[in-house]
Amino acid sequence: MDALSFDERRASVVRLLSYGGLIPFVGGTALAWMAEGDGRAAVVRAVVVYAVSILSFIGAIHWGRILSGRDNETSGPAWLVWGVTPSLLGWGATLLPSGLTVPALILSFLLAWAVDRSAAADGRYPRWFGTLRTRLTIVVCLTLSALIPLAA
Repeated sequence: MDALSFDERRASVVRLLSYGGLIPFVGGTALAWMAEGDGRAAVVRAVVVYAVSILSFIGAIHWGRILSGRDNETSGPAWLVWGVTPSLLGWGATLLPSGLTVPALILSFLLAWAVDRSAAADGRYPRWFGTLRTRLTIVVCLTLSALIPLAA
């Protein structure tokens, strides 16, 4: 069997860590449905805080790409501005009335997904990254959607 190339190994690690990052969404949502009262509210809050941190991470990948200087990106400043947008959207979602926080997070994830898919389609990231982001976003949005009735 041939050894995996560096790019294949990197993609495998990215996939593994990315799918592992879904555990707090899936596990937290399941736990929230099993919990009651203050425990339920605490679990929903924990998932919301995690969602905001992941939105920040999603934006930061664009900073990493621009700051690496490995491509001839001519729209770098626009990507840097976009890079802080998901974290601001997540933060803003936490300032909304509780019944709107989770839907706002879902919309933020969908917007970030659309931007990342576009970036992958334009060659800024490998094509597999766009596919990965689609899969991750589906799970994140489904689990967050399942929290809507519990978060009001």
